[in-house]
Amino acid sequence: MKPGAIHQVILFFIIVVLLSAGCCSLFRAPGLAPPVLREDFSKLDPKDFPEKIKQLEEISQNHKSMSVRTRALFYIALAHMHYNNPAPDYSQAVEYLDKYIALESDNKDIDEIVAWKSTLHTLDSSLREYKKLEGSYALLKKEYERASKNREFLNKVIENQKKEIESLKETIRKLDAVQQEIEKKKKGIKR
Repeated sequence: MKPGAIHQVILFFIIVVLLSAGCCSLFRAPGLAPPVLREDFSKLDPKDFPEKIKQLEEISQNHKSMSVRTRALFYIALAHMHYNNPAPDYSQAVEYLDKYIALESDNKDIDEIVAWKSTLHTLDSSLREYKKLEGSYALLKKEYERASKNREFLNKVIENQKKEIESLKETIRKLDAVQQEIEKKKKGIKR
């Protein structure tokens, strides 16, 4: 046997082993993963997200393959946080990413997924805080408007009282003038 032939036989044997072990995707059986796991969410109609999430949850609970069930958890998280989803639920996405990370801790991309989860958790916390602040702002705005109305009312009351005080002062001046006239007449009569 020629020296190059031995290398060819060894290479052929390695290729056969890899193909038969499923390490090469050339001969993988099509359709192992359900079609819902191969779907592009950016092409999904926004109103279809709730139904798609239900389908993925069904797969994550009932599919016979553990790897498909695990991958479904990741896709559920993606569906919950997708930009086309009209009602994204970031806290649900974080929960599903937690489940996925727990099951796929040996995945080579796990650090990136953990970073996604951390970022998503921060985003979710920020959005919750923003909603609280919006609520507080609305309450403060109502309180401010109520205080402004009370201030305007009190300003009107004060203006009316000032006018009344001026009117009373004028009346007192007139009464003083009348009293002085009376005093002068009394003095004129006594003389």
